[in-house]
Amino acid sequence: MAGIKARAGGLLLIAIGCALAWFFLLQPLKEAQAGVPEVHYQLRAFLAVPACLVFGMGFLFAGAGLNYRNAAEKKLTVTGWVLFAIVALLTLAGYWWFQQQFSALGYTSAV
Repeated sequence: MAGIKARAGGLLLIAIGCALAWFFLLQPLKEAQAGVPEVHYQLRAFLAVPACLVFGMGFLFAGAGLNYRNAAEKKLTVTGWVLFAIVALLTLAGYWWFQQQFSALGYTSAV
């Protein structure tokens, strides 16, 4: 039963990640492509989206067996560090790509 809950939680995380990407990243990009004078987006979405998608897929495929942390010692396992490294790489790559798209459209960042 715990495995089914973990897999359902993984699906929920993937759905949340897709919704966050749509509303906070893709919509502002569509606005920029439409030529809106000023576009606002959420920097937190660059971390939240990859985190939801990576951990969602981890729970979807591994279920409750995704051993990413040691609860007794309050430390990440090797699997947890690998997952967070993937999240960090996707965050940086996504932010870079997003900035390249905005630059190509003639926008400058105020961040």
